[in-house]
Amino acid sequence: MLSTLEIRHLVEQSFLPTRCECTIDPGAAMTVRLFHSSSNQEVLVVTGISIAQLSNGHAIAGLVEGLRQDLELVSYAPGYTVDNPTSKFQHR
Repeated sequence: MLSTLEIRHLVEQSFLPTRCECTIDPGAAMTVRLFHSSSNQEVLVVTGISIAQLSNGHAIAGLVEGLRQDLELVSYAPGYTVDNPTSKFQHR
């Protein structure tokens, strides 16, 4: 099992050079915030991602892929919000 620090680091590094911030609440749910590279404006926020499901590199890669898809959706449709992110790790 990866530590929460390792999970945060892997997710944040996977979006470089785009700014990505991950926070983990005491209930073991992660929030990921992605920011526009030039304006530093928050572009996408995904909350309630279960840390328990991120036990290996394959699971983290799946999360990152889902977040990239969500980011692509919001970048093609300014003002569009992702109510149901494609990430399978979204807590519903």
